[in-house]
Amino acid sequence: MTTLKSEIIRFAECDAEQADAILDSLRPVRLEKGRFLLIDGQVCESYFFVASGALRLYYHKNDQDYTAWIATPGQIFTDLESYLSESRSRMNIEAIEPSLVLTILKRDSDRLAQTSPAYNTLLRRTVEEAFVNLSKNVISFQSDEAIERYRRLEAEKNWLGKFPLKYISSFIGITQSSLSRVRANKR
Repeated sequence: MTTLKSEIIRFAECDAEQADAILDSLRPVRLEKGRFLLIDGQVCESYFFVASGALRLYYHKNDQDYTAWIATPGQIFTDLESYLSESRSRMNIEAIEPSLVLTILKRDSDRLAQTSPAYNTLLRRTVEEAFVNLSKNVISFQSDEAIERYRRLEAEKNWLGKFPLKYISSFIGITQSSLSRVRANKR
């Protein structure tokens, strides 16, 4: 929970007391590995705050799963498209290890944002960071070779060695066999 509180303080640009007030507004959800926070076709009605564990955000296409993100402790996220437009999600959010996720429903989040400048700042900054990450990923997919995407992932995330290679290869847009070659050539 310390990591999550630190991230709330960083994003919301607030003190510990304000962070505690935000945390008090959230509802805990414990997930065993393999359980879902969101299944494609559902409307995403919550913001998620990862206290512990890890969750994979992925979608299906042509009978394959594609990893869009892996959320780890301290991360604050939602399926923005579904959450903001109140439309059916194309994403699945699955616990890939036992996880504690704190949630807040959209209606409660909207109310809290009106009364808490710190929470309003937190929401704005999480959306800004999501757009920056999306921009980096789009540019990387359009201009980087697989080895460069792998090196960036290695430098920026703690995912390697922690999560299955099928999730890593899917995230950087290559097959598992291509990932094996990239890893072998890197040595």
